[in-house]
Amino acid sequence: MRWFAAILAAAALAQTALHLVPARLPISERTLGIARKHLVAPKERSDFAFLAAKPFWPGKRLKIVLEHVELANYNRELINWKLDEQMYQQFVLSPEIDSIADGDLNWRRPLWENFYPRIRKEQSPEAAAEIVVRFLRERVTIVAGSGLPAAVAEIWQRQITNERGFEAVYVAALRAVGVPARLGPGGRAEFWLGSAALPGWPG
Repeated sequence: MRWFAAILAAAALAQTALHLVPARLPISERTLGIARKHLVAPKERSDFAFLAAKPFWPGKRLKIVLEHVELANYNRELINWKLDEQMYQQFVLSPEIDSIADGDLNWRRPLWENFYPRIRKEQSPEAAAEIVVRFLRERVTIVAGSGLPAAVAEIWQRQITNERGFEAVYVAALRAVGVPARLGPGGRAEFWLGSAALPGWPG
């Protein structure tokens, strides 16, 4: 019985290590392969493949891509509006906003935890977007000048930025709660309005 208990304990320890250790490692073909085989749920595999193929991951931790996939998928099951795959993957799942705002791309969880409870009963992306921007204006101060936070995660942490940074964190907050969003050509946040897509949006 003691040997059996020891084997079970070793198996449990190995399983825990499999989930904790690779997630803390830098993204590489090897760690992506481990995640693909052992850490990604079957329903999330297409989203994982979509993100893993992006060129912006070198130097970042595997945990970040896994968190975007898992949390975006979970949020998608909760929201009241439905999106096609192209819209969802490009403008909700993807953490890429622009080269200045992206930073380490580790912004989805804190934004989701702060914004989702406020929009969870809304029936449309437009209503959710209004709540998101109102709360953002209460939390993030916009000032002119240089040396201000520019990456989304840092903007949210320090709660101050310039106009461009505010538009970027607005896009990120919208994506965090499942509203398809992007920075438009003029650097302003744009979001999908359900059946009335903005010019240039798919669908």
